[in-house]
Order: sequence, then C-alpha cells, then structure tokens
Amino acid sequence: MNKSHFRHAINACLDNSESLLADAQMLEFSEPPATAFALAIIAQEESAKAFLLKLVDKDIIPWNELIWRAARDHKCKQLLVMVMDFLNPDWDEFMARDNEWYADRVDGLLPRPVADALNIFRHEKIGRWESHNSPWDDPPVYDPKAKKVARGFIDRWKQDQLYIAVGKDGAVAPRRTVTQAQFETEMERASRLSSVVKEMLEEECTERFDYKLVMEAFQMLFNSINSSIKENP
Repeated sequence: MNKSHFRHAINACLDNSESLLADAQMLEFSEPPATAFALAIIAQEESAKAFLLKLVDKDIIPWNELIWRAARDHKCKQLLVMVMDFLNPDWDEFMARDNEWYADRVDGLLPRPVADALNIFRHEKIGRWESHNSPWDDPPVYDPKAKKVARGFIDRWKQDQLYIAVGKDGAVAPRRTVTQAQFETEMERASRLSSVVKEMLEEECTERFDYKLVMEAFQMLFNSINSSIKENP
C-alpha cells in the first residue's frame, strides 16, 4: 500500500471540499438556496472521505475493498460527518457541554448518537457488505438521529435540491424546500469538518481526549474486520 497515494487523495478531497464551498457561497442568495445547500452537503462528504482516508493513512483502520466502497457511499460519509461533528462542534454545542458530559468522556463513553453512528457504519453498512446479511440475531436499538442518517435522511434532502422527483403516476412529486438558515447551518458545518482533517494532518489534535476516544473506537471496531477481504480494491 503506497501511503503517498492516500496523502495526495486526502489533500485532493480537502481542496475539492473548499472549492465546492466557494461555489456554494456564490449561490447563497438564491431563493431558495437549493443548489448551494446541496453543494454544502457534498463538501461535507468530501471532508468525510478525507477523514476516512486519514484513518487508513494513520493505520487506525485497514484499507480494503469494503473501506473503498464506504468512501464512495453517501450514507457512510454522512455517518462519519456525525463523528467529525463531535470532534469539532459548533459553538452552541461546545458551550452546552457540562461537567456530566466531560465525566462521561473521561469514562470512555461517546455520546450515544456518535457511538451509534460508528456502530451503524461498522456493523450495518460495512458488516453487511462483509457477510452479505445482517450481523445480528437480535438487532440493536439505535439512536434515532444516527438511524435517520443511515436511512438516507440527509441524502434525500440533498437529492431533493438537485433533481425533480417523478411519482409512479408520472406527476411531479412535492419538493422539500430548504431555508436560508438550513443552508447557513450546513455551510458552517462543512467548514468545521474541513478543519478536523487539517488538524489531523498537522497532528494538532492527537493529545485531545475526545480525539483519542474516537480513534480507540475505530480501532476496536475494525480489529474484527474479516482478514480474508481483498486488501487492494
């Protein structure tokens, strides 16, 4: 495995994310800001792809055809966005973190939406590709937010801004309309996600306990990946 390929790909994804955000800003005053919103979501996905590739580069997770597939899967990348959001939250979320929140982190507990986003990513997405069926006899009950993302809630919002949906009867289906506030939220999120990867590239976050907690979770989850999976996609 040539690590230089991954580092080039990481930088290319970040550059593309920033280019998409610049394009979105040019369209921000459209009414509604539909295309701008979709570009912001795609920019987030590019940062999530860079994040995934950086995990491979750091030997946190292996590189094989399943991880390659995850890097091209919109829902997988949107689940990773939830994890990255935890690592670099918005100001309101950061200020809401109280002593109980920090006590849970010191005890090694991720917030449930983040933990379940990781579990769904590993077991429901990659695990099903790995075994071709459900990994559970008794399926777990996942956090509603993580479950919605896994079922395509974010992706459908993105798609609705780009395409005209046609129903079975041939009629144009109702289209969900994004607001300026929704667009601004996703633009701000996309900027924060890009910063997560940049900090990883510059080794600026390696001593933070939240970062260590997430890296340990990835290592634990991917220790069990089937070693017979073809390494090079």
